[in-house]
Amino acid sequence: MSSYRDDEPSRVFGRGGRSRPMPGQGGPGQGGPAQGHRAPGPGVPGGGPRDYRADDAAWDEIDDFEPPNPKNPLAGAKPAVVLGAVLSIGAILALIVVPFLPLNAPSWTVPALIGVVLAGLVILFLQMPRNRSGSGDGAQV
Repeated sequence: MSSYRDDEPSRVFGRGGRSRPMPGQGGPGQGGPAQGHRAPGPGVPGGGPRDYRADDAAWDEIDDFEPPNPKNPLAGAKPAVVLGAVLSIGAILALIVVPFLPLNAPSWTVPALIGVVLAGLVILFLQMPRNRSGSGDGAQV
């Protein structure tokens, strides 16, 4: 039969809010770790993952990390790639904005903008490499 009662707040904390001793660890004065003493490490029985301490060299290695500075993708791109991206994105934004403007746009505005989007996508598609370079599986970044 369990010593847990239904009217107790929890199995971990008693009525006074203090933690209850876990089975096998004992409480104060019952052979458990005394206050101020460090608990045994993970290799020692009774030690857990929070008892682990990393050495200072590992912390220095973590502290010295600087993420790489990403380059602007348009700075070194081919002019055709920039043109295709500007046409596609600009025409899509124009398709979104034009209906809300208080002007009377000609009836051919929307089909022309759709054509510009398609032309930009075709330009981008034609800039893709036709053959693979290298003998790798393509999983490299």
